[in-house]
Amino acid sequence: MTANLFTFAAGSGVNIGDIAVTLVTFTILLVLLKKYAWGPLKQVMDDRECSINKDIDDAEQAKLNAQRLEEENQKILKETQDEVHKIIEDAKLQARRQQEEIIHEANKRANGMIETAQSEINSEKERALAEINNQVSELSVLIASKVLRKEISEQDQKALVEKYIKEVGDK
Repeated sequence: MTANLFTFAAGSGVNIGDIAVTLVTFTILLVLLKKYAWGPLKQVMDDRECSINKDIDDAEQAKLNAQRLEEENQKILKETQDEVHKIIEDAKLQARRQQEEIIHEANKRANGMIETAQSEINSEKERALAEINNQVSELSVLIASKVLRKEISEQDQKALVEKYIKEVGDK
């Protein structure tokens, strides 16, 4: 088969030396390309692949961190809401206590004022009764002195008593 190939090449006018030089040149070109083009290009591609893989890993880690932070934030938010709810309940309870205390104090003052007013009314009543008694006594003395001065009929006596009671009432 090789003999046929050489014969074919000899008969067709193809020079085997040119083919050998072309093959050697092509091989050298492939070696140079591999060393200076494919090697650095492959290195750049490998570096890029590593960089992309690192970025993907970092993104996944950031996603996990974000989820963890979101869970922590939700937990903190719930704790804060619970604390706010507790503070509001405590404030309501304290407001109720203060309200009851204020009402109790107001009732105490009102009862004290009522007792003071009643005692003042009672003392005024007693003073008024004492004054009326004094006036009745004076009136009795006055009537008695007038009766002694002149004798009067029963009708005159009633009229006189009514007149003096009216005078005392006007004072």
